[in-house]
Amino acid sequence: MCTVCGCGEGETRIEGHSDHDHHDHDHHQHGHHHGHDHDHAHDHGHHQHRHDHDHPHDHDHDHAPHVHGDDHDYGQGPARAHAPGLSQSRMVQIEQDILGKNDAYAAANRGRLVQQGILALNLVSSPGSGKTSLLTRTLTDLRDELSLAVIEGDQQTSNDADRIRATGARAIQINTGKGCHLDA
Repeated sequence: MCTVCGCGEGETRIEGHSDHDHHDHDHHQHGHHHGHDHDHAHDHGHHQHRHDHDHPHDHDHDHAPHVHGDDHDYGQGPARAHAPGLSQSRMVQIEQDILGKNDAYAAANRGRLVQQGILALNLVSSPGSGKTSLLTRTLTDLRDELSLAVIEGDQQTSNDADRIRATGARAIQINTGKGCHLDA
């Protein structure tokens, strides 16, 4: 997955679904390059004198500092990241564009859920904090009263989705690869 914009191909897997609407997302490719070089020679033209007399043969050279033309921020700029070939402002713009697109998807999803009378909850916390335990207990307690379904996101395994399905609830597992969470 690209650490600049979050794009990635072939990493996200979805299993456990059959009757659903499906939409694809366009992904872009971009190359990373470092757009400057460090080619500059320092030939000082030193020469050696070897003869006997009472005066020095030394001389000084004034060297003006040279400018590379790129601002090396090492991830300390506004984007808090470093990507060769991209300025900090461009990285921030890319992130804002991605988040804006995600916000549009999220708004469409919320509208569809409201239209169909579906209450959706999002459980987000650190790994091992008890989200799946809370969820499976809730699903078990409510399974005779409500129709329940879960979209489970995990980087690699389907263990949590298997635990959720064991309660009798429907579950879709999305493996996010290197991504740590699900967006819209």
